[in-house]
Amino acid sequence: MALGFLKLFRKDRQRRRRLDYYADGLGLRGKSLAAIEEPGFRKAFDTAVELNREGWGGKVPDIRWRAHTAVWAARHGLALEGDFVECGVYLGLLSLTIAHSLDFARVPKRFWLFDTWDGLAEGALTDQEKQRSDQAGWIYRGVYELAARNFAPFPNVTLVRGTLPQSLEGQPIGKIAYLSMDLNSAAPEEAVIRTLWDRITPGGVVLLDDYGWTGFDDQRRMWDGFAAGRGVPILSLPTGQGLILKPPA
Repeated sequence: MALGFLKLFRKDRQRRRRLDYYADGLGLRGKSLAAIEEPGFRKAFDTAVELNREGWGGKVPDIRWRAHTAVWAARHGLALEGDFVECGVYLGLLSLTIAHSLDFARVPKRFWLFDTWDGLAEGALTDQEKQRSDQAGWIYRGVYELAARNFAPFPNVTLVRGTLPQSLEGQPIGKIAYLSMDLNSAAPEEAVIRTLWDRITPGGVVLLDDYGWTGFDDQRRMWDGFAAGRGVPILSLPTGQGLILKPPA
């Protein structure tokens, strides 16, 4: 048994060595890496990684291609009316990459960041989600101060601490040009999108961080149902993300 596992491990390692890119479950060969090697993006992502290092115990996940997708979506939103909203932030690996890539302190928009910064609300979790939360658990707790430090250079970024969708109440959010969803749970994501959908500007982007990952079936089914009810398609990306462009009214 051990010898067979060792052979499989060696074969897998050899396959990875033949790839031009392997990270975050995505392996590429014969594809251009120019997008994630562009100096401005790489500097922004590296900055976000350094600011996240303490909260991740020094092992920050390499999600460059997911970050590139998020920056593209946010850049698309710059030309649209409305603010940016991210639901599920942790220390801001994606939103920090966006903020530094776009020099967001100079952007005439507000970036609203929603999180408990203290784990998931367990009452809303399915059995699948609770098991996944228990496995990840510790990294999501007690990190609000680190997140606040990370975004301190951006006066137009607002951190809202609390459980969604309740924490949306009373926030002066009007139109939305970019919405990122990463709550690791179907019920609050459904409540949030039902609350915010009408505020999203036509052409605005909804980026789903968990949509295409195995083990996130509850979220995928919820999003498929929501999108079908509104006649909008979801683009499933090899990064595991899902992408919705809100159609014209």
